[in-house]
Amino acid sequence: MTRFRSMVSAAALALAVMTPVMGGLASPALAKGMLRLAQTQDLVSLDPIATSDNASIFAQLLIFDTLLRPSKDATKLEPGLAESWQVSADGTTYTFKLREAKFSDGTPVTSADVAFSLKRAGSDASNWKRFFSGIETIETPDQRTVILTLKKTFTPLLNNLALFSSAILPQRAFEAAPDRFFEKPIGSGPFTVAAWNKGQGLSLKKNASYWQAGKPDLDGAELLVIPEGNSRVLKLQAGEIDVALEIPLNQLQSLSRSGAIKTAVADVLRSDFVMMNTKKKPFDDVRVRQALNYAVDKEGLVKALLYGTGKVANSPMPPMAYADSTLKPYSHDVAKAKALLKEAGYADGFKTSLLIHSGRPLHRQLGQAMQSALAQVGVTAEIKLVEGGTHWSTTKAGDYEMAVSYASSDTIDPDQLAGFLIVNPERANAYHTEWKSERVNELYEKERVTADGPERGGMFKEMIKLAHEGAPSVFLFYPGTSYAYRSNVEGFEVLPTSNFRLEDVKLK
Repeated sequence: MTRFRSMVSAAALALAVMTPVMGGLASPALAKGMLRLAQTQDLVSLDPIATSDNASIFAQLLIFDTLLRPSKDATKLEPGLAESWQVSADGTTYTFKLREAKFSDGTPVTSADVAFSLKRAGSDASNWKRFFSGIETIETPDQRTVILTLKKTFTPLLNNLALFSSAILPQRAFEAAPDRFFEKPIGSGPFTVAAWNKGQGLSLKKNASYWQAGKPDLDGAELLVIPEGNSRVLKLQAGEIDVALEIPLNQLQSLSRSGAIKTAVADVLRSDFVMMNTKKKPFDDVRVRQALNYAVDKEGLVKALLYGTGKVANSPMPPMAYADSTLKPYSHDVAKAKALLKEAGYADGFKTSLLIHSGRPLHRQLGQAMQSALAQVGVTAEIKLVEGGTHWSTTKAGDYEMAVSYASSDTIDPDQLAGFLIVNPERANAYHTEWKSERVNELYEKERVTADGPERGGMFKEMIKLAHEGAPSVFLFYPGTSYAYRSNVEGFEVLPTSNFRLEDVKLK
């Protein structure tokens, strides 16, 4: 699933660079057990079926539970609210046994709450309906048993049940006030909402009813909005915040020298690329698309822009389950790029435009690098900076030629991102490139009814190879996520799924 970050207004920026006091909890010297975490933007909504931006996802995963969740190393699924589960031999019946858990208001989590939440996730009101449409019936024979019956085998289901949009809500509390529920939602996760001051951030407090014994250790947390990277660094150095996400890579080394701050770059399931609109000339010609892949020095970009912390990409898919490590990325070969352009009828190059989200410093740098690289093969690219919402709506409408973007995954199964990035028709029609391969579409349908294992893995590898050859994007790199925290913070880490588990964090 891809995620989109919107720009923060100047007013929000002015508020964010001050040390906030929110919900009566915050202030640097107050509340010894309060973790102050700075991120780049505010969340959009706390409703799990209504959003897809990172800030909203990260907050929801701290407030709500799902039946299952990815392990910390993103290699398997582990129990969430379901302490165990069984799948029938034909793959159409899933039986879940719920653990004894309570919502933050002290009421028990029941099978009725699970049935209600999953039906809501699969309803017409949900942005994620397609992930649950295969569920035919949901039975609740007792308060701690849930049985899902599918119309047909659907292998990605367990991973979809670990997705944030599968969050379990208390049915009675929601139905009592559906219009106000997400102002201060009730969940069974480690934290609950104290206050949400839009533009400043979200204050969380410890859920005293949380089912994991002894967790969370923190009294609460503040997810602060500080859009500008240097401001996050300065506040971290001054002790005004405890953790900062997305630290400028050129500052990581200097930050760690004092010993008061620790830095890290997490390997995450993310891929950065330049989309090409294959409905518009000259990008309707695969030779042109391949030529632009050869024209860019991806190794140079990793060294110059990522300070060596990423890897060159061989497709739009990030390196995750069933990735093909033997598939070589496009090499940097200007002569080959020029030859392909000549063969396609563009020996003298062409003019195009490059759409860039103005709120992403890395992508602004990429724009300049792409402009220079393309000029070497005769392609003149005009950079167009737009805010996040415009970037999304413009590419979605197909009103662009080239656009710098990225995708990241919240689950460990590649079905989700494959459907988004390389399948057409699907939710985004090969992520707004409109590239189409009937063979990819055929394999996509087959892998969804094939049991996990080598056969299904082979299908994904063929899909990725076809996307590599079809080149709907200029595949750039797989970047890490940089972050830093003060030395009194224990247990904080950014996971491969890009989120973080604050229930595991302690302040010394």
